Amino acid sequence: MIKKLFTAAILGLLIFTGCSKSKDGEEDTDKDKPAAKAQFDNNNYGIYKGVFVGSSGFIIVNINNDNSISASLTVDGAKTSFTTTQTVQQNEATSVVFKNGNNSFTFVVGANGSDPIVKDIVISGHPEAAIVVIKETSTDLVKCYEGTFDGGDAGVFNAAVSGKWIRGLAFSTAYNKTWPVTGTVSGNNIDASGSAGSGDFKGSISGDNISGSWKNSIADISGTWSGKRTL
Repeated sequence: MIKKLFTAAILGLLIFTGCSKSKDGEEDTDKDKPAAKAQFDNNNYGIYKGVFVGSSGFIIVNINNDNSISASLTVDGAKTSFTTTQTVQQNEATSVVFKNGNNSFTFVVGANGSDPIVKDIVISGHPEAAIVVIKETSTDLVKCYEGTFDGGDAGVFNAAVSGKWIRGLAFSTAYNKTWPVTGTVSGNNIDASGSAGSGDFKGSISGDNISGSWKNSIADISGTWSGKRTL
């Protein structure tokens, strides 16, 4: 009897530790598996993930990936759920307003899932809020990183990476301004540029970390940046 109880206890421990939950209630074993379904890879339905600045965070938008429309925004570790009363038709250009109390934003994407954007952002306490998103596919997971940059300028540097693409946001605390950053990923090497000549961001990915250097040739300033994966 003692032997049987001991065996059962060990099995229970293995099951518990093997299916541990993340802070968002999702199994950690799924963090490296796309949530997006294959049948929605080339249309407006599916999963979109990205990053937030105006503080720091990440966003997930679900357009009928599981027969529901919803969004969640996690800022400084606090998660807020957003809903909509709108319906969305498959293979059609989409514009959805998500709300939670006085907070809201509009999600827009093409009929084939191209060029997703988040605009008209109203988040209490974050007047300079900005969001960028990437469509996740069944073969390309979107990973989101939160971090900072410093040197000749300083602030928040957050980025989403999927396959060979990177989209990010650099928020300068000195100028109280945000610059979108876009570029490519080759292997583990990152090569991206900010809009309006705000600078070039080069670096690499190592596990759940990204880091590198930045340079603004116009303003003749430079520095370093780094981030850690949070989604």
